[in-house]
Amino acid sequence: MKWYRWLFLLPLFLFLFGCASFLSQRIPEALERPRPCQEFFERLDEKVREAGVRDASTFSVPGFPYLRANRFLSALKERLKDEQERKIWVRWMQDLDLRSRKKEISNLPDPMVLSRTSEDRPDRESLYGQVESCSSELLNHDQSRADFYSTLEPFVDVPDEYSAFLRVAGIYPLIALPVAAVTEKSRNKIRSWFDANLDDLPIDGRITTFVPERGGFLSEQEIGEIIEKARGNPLRVPLLDEAQGKRLVESFAPVFLQDVAASYDRIGKVVWKGDHVEIDPEKPTIYYYLSQAFLKGSPILQINYAIWYSERAGDRPPSIEKGHLDGLTTRVSLDDGGRPFMVEVMMNCGCYHLFAPEKDRVERIISRTLQFDAFVPQWLPPFFPGKRIGLRVSSGWHQVQRLVAAEGEKTPIHYELVPYDLLENLPNEEAGAKSIFDTKGIGKGSERVERFILFSMGIPSVGSMRQRGHHAIELIGRVHFDDPDLFDQSFIFK
Repeated sequence: MKWYRWLFLLPLFLFLFGCASFLSQRIPEALERPRPCQEFFERLDEKVREAGVRDASTFSVPGFPYLRANRFLSALKERLKDEQERKIWVRWMQDLDLRSRKKEISNLPDPMVLSRTSEDRPDRESLYGQVESCSSELLNHDQSRADFYSTLEPFVDVPDEYSAFLRVAGIYPLIALPVAAVTEKSRNKIRSWFDANLDDLPIDGRITTFVPERGGFLSEQEIGEIIEKARGNPLRVPLLDEAQGKRLVESFAPVFLQDVAASYDRIGKVVWKGDHVEIDPEKPTIYYYLSQAFLKGSPILQINYAIWYSERAGDRPPSIEKGHLDGLTTRVSLDDGGRPFMVEVMMNCGCYHLFAPEKDRVERIISRTLQFDAFVPQWLPPFFPGKRIGLRVSSGWHQVQRLVAAEGEKTPIHYELVPYDLLENLPNEEAGAKSIFDTKGIGKGSERVERFILFSMGIPSVGSMRQRGHHAIELIGRVHFDDPDLFDQSFIFK
């Protein structure tokens, strides 16, 4: 690949496309809202900021304290056709805000909880009740205005994870040249793993199989019926209830063929030990969440599975990447009929992202200007229906080296499936509950030496473990794991 010789043109692109990040929009006035609820949210937000417990999984909508968005909802605003669809869109953002505020209230230290009881005791339930009441009151008030949607839409704009300041300060166009060369070398190394015979891949310890502890396979018909029922809304977006979601999560849960050479290779449960995030290898756990994206312009469902290790260590990873906490996220994307057409994997830092699409679905990979093309070291192996997707993972570096259709394994270790939300509201015996991520979406205690070396790429705390919604997946360019148009920007589908 020789395109990166032309990266000297990037200062122009930074100027043309980066200037918008320096502009500030005028936040709407209070729209003559009821002052008690407006002031209540202001006080609560101040407490949350002071305590440092802001939930970064979603993004506040400036001027609308009862709404939060994500990249899918931000992209969806351009596709809304009528008021009925806009109402569902707004209700979805309201629900995201309520869910985030519930976690924030749970994570507030006891002395900072705004008590409504005569005994002046922390009353989180009552506080959240007031949040729900004021959220409804402000939304109903704002929706009564004729200009509500036209006022709101410009502010539903999720910022990206790349810092123009870091790129300018780090002389990005110059540093990007050697980084591009190293990235190409790294990709070639990963391709060599996928090109090798499975039996020839190195083993440092013993291949240990981790499988879900419960949940069988749903039939194609059952999955199709669940998806079709979930799409029964004017937006045609697959919106599942908890029971429907759990059935699909269990049916598509992956198998991990992990090379275990040391304790840091054992998949575990995330726990607090004092003020430190640790991994309990005696309780293998996978944290799941659902997301939405677009395939050929139509909304689809994605199932995300995150695993965690105590550290990235051993002889295989580069020294600048070693450190406390490590992990992988596997994403299975289903088409509008409920059939898996794409599996992706990335490290929980957003690094080493790869696609494995169904070969018959792809006409070609799109060539990206001044960026690397989508990395496809392997096509999706035929595993559906009746089998699980299996990931062969190396020791220490925890790199995925192969995707396989997993057969019934002998003496597997079972893992538990739990909602990802738990990571953002994790019980702590000493302090109630706390998120394992800070207010910028960075995993606490997971910083790497990389951040001092690769800051020029514009990713704050590059190499650290990151929260959902904060995964920048390319050092060159600007690409996000949760970009709902990622597939259509990377592939031409048949």
